[in-house]
Amino acid sequence: MKKARVLLLTPSLKGISDGVNRIAPSLGLMLMAPQLIKSGHIVKIHDVALEGWNDKKKIQSINKDPINKVVLIGQSEEEIANVIANFSPDIICISVLYSNLIESAHTIAKIAKRTNKNINVILGGNHISNVLIDYKFAITDINSNLPKNIKDLDDENIDLALVGEGEFSVVQLVNALINKEDISKIPGLIKKIGNEKYITNPPNRIHNLKVLPRPSRHLVNMEGYFKIGAFHSAKSRSNRVLSVMCSRGCPEKCTFCTTPEMWGQNTRWRPTSHIMDEIINDVKDFKIAEIQFEDDTLTINKKNLFALCKELEKVGVPWCTPNGTKVNYHLRQQLDMYKAMANSGCYQITLACESGVQRVLDKVINKNLPLETIYPAIENAKKAGLLVHTFWIVGYPGESYEEIQETINFAMNSGADSFTFSILSPLPGTPIYRKIIKENLWWNETCSDWMHFRTSLIKVDGYKGPFEFEKFVNEANVKANLLLKEKVPDRFRYKYGSKESESDLIRQT
Repeated sequence: MKKARVLLLTPSLKGISDGVNRIAPSLGLMLMAPQLIKSGHIVKIHDVALEGWNDKKKIQSINKDPINKVVLIGQSEEEIANVIANFSPDIICISVLYSNLIESAHTIAKIAKRTNKNINVILGGNHISNVLIDYKFAITDINSNLPKNIKDLDDENIDLALVGEGEFSVVQLVNALINKEDISKIPGLIKKIGNEKYITNPPNRIHNLKVLPRPSRHLVNMEGYFKIGAFHSAKSRSNRVLSVMCSRGCPEKCTFCTTPEMWGQNTRWRPTSHIMDEIINDVKDFKIAEIQFEDDTLTINKKNLFALCKELEKVGVPWCTPNGTKVNYHLRQQLDMYKAMANSGCYQITLACESGVQRVLDKVINKNLPLETIYPAIENAKKAGLLVHTFWIVGYPGESYEEIQETINFAMNSGADSFTFSILSPLPGTPIYRKIIKENLWWNETCSDWMHFRTSLIKVDGYKGPFEFEKFVNEANVKANLLLKEKVPDRFRYKYGSKESESDLIRQT
């Protein structure tokens, strides 16, 4: 069998010129690489944003946005072309995690074909998986207002796409392409075969996560990520962070979230020994000083979590949960669970509260969360010795002006140490996104124009436009995150450090 030269790429980032822009190595690509190498292929991982981190090109936002100063962070087209030419790949896989990165992916595909028209360009990541979900809704619901084509594959520079969990299907696809074999049955494949006609193969689900390899962190510029020090957590203890996922899947059905479709509603856990093999070796190899668990539901399986905590105690590295954890899991043993986390090195837990209004939680988000469980969970976490960061979202379709204010007030009275008030981002592939498309709830522009530049995309009750609403949410974040300094200055210094300025801490939330 022939062997391929495979270039795994992540695109440029869109960020804010005067804000904190976060970047971390792609776990997806680092899991794909070992499988490809095992099959004999030559693999290179390249992060266009990381390697061009200091190259921030201002983007002219629509309507002369007075708040956001959008920049494109990443290498120039010439630099990307040089990377491609120097490696001379047979196949390029571009991973697009968020939909606002897709423009950069198309640019990379264009550069690749300009460099060598025979390169096979494959699109992957959450974005294309979510687009496929909406496409399937579009062809079954004539009133959906969703496009009945897969726009990304209309780009002549993108040959194929892979959806779902691609660690093993990418190997099948690369093997078939380089050896000119039939690809039509490969799980997760999307291929255009005519005008609005596609092969859309269902992806395989990896049920036993033990088969996943240790991520190939030696193939990425870890020191570059450490130098920037802008990992997921709002306020990390160290720049030398290890991002780890212990599980996949989430049983919840929140209408704004892509996880249930992408990873499934059955939560699959890696064996504790499998997780610890990765942690122990990478802590040693990369001099790691903090672990950030990126699971969507780290606390769902109490037995597995306690086993993990027991092993983490032996490692002695601080850790946190930058992704939101569910508030009302294991209520009777919640304090014991949080104590076990704290004893094993957890310094901060993030609680996904989302709203301070029960109607919004029940009828808009479809989140199984009794409001009365939020305050006790925060108190239990603090009693256990954890800092408590909280996630809140405002600007849902159907949420009233009064309910938005109620959420802000509820949050600020919760006793949490810090807060992130986010404006709802309607992610492709989610029920909320489809509702917004169907009912045309955008402020006054199309989704394709706005999604790349704004944080406020849809109409919000009581506000004249997106700029006014963004200003309100920004001010709420500032006010809420100064509460700790006013009420418990010693705890504020413990969280942020004595040298942290107010402006810096607000930018990090």
